[in-house]
Amino acid sequence: MAFSARRTPGPSNLPVLRALGGEHTMAELNITPMIDVMLALLIIFMVVTPVLTEYAATLPVARHPVPQTLDDAVTLGIDRNGTFFVGTDTIPAARLTERLARIYAARPGDHLLYLRADRGVPYRLVLDAVDAARAAGVRTVGAISLPTMPGDTGRVRSP
Repeated sequence: MAFSARRTPGPSNLPVLRALGGEHTMAELNITPMIDVMLALLIIFMVVTPVLTEYAATLPVARHPVPQTLDDAVTLGIDRNGTFFVGTDTIPAARLTERLARIYAARPGDHLLYLRADRGVPYRLVLDAVDAARAAGVRTVGAISLPTMPGDTGRVRSP
């Protein structure tokens, strides 16, 4: 009989073959070399695959936008002191909603307001201006930002 009926103490409970060396034979798989081979193949495929495939990309054509003029647009400005003005007219905060409603009553299809505020204006004033515009029927509020120039303080200059 090639197998012994007795079990050996140790890492495996498999029967031991006496013909292969008796009780010191280990009957477990050593998977370390297999893992090494798999990692080597993985690295080879990761390096070779991008070289074998060709990537083609069609880049979009850049268009240079033409800046729109805001000649007939309604622009609401807020200077550093918290003064509201539309065009060249200074408007008190209490009468802002009424004035904007009068302006937009004459423009039935246009409900767009451009808002330009000084960099030092508290955010509360900007929100008050937006609330007044919404109450006047403005549907869209656009923010105007001016590029900063050397020596520019970011102030909105009242007319």
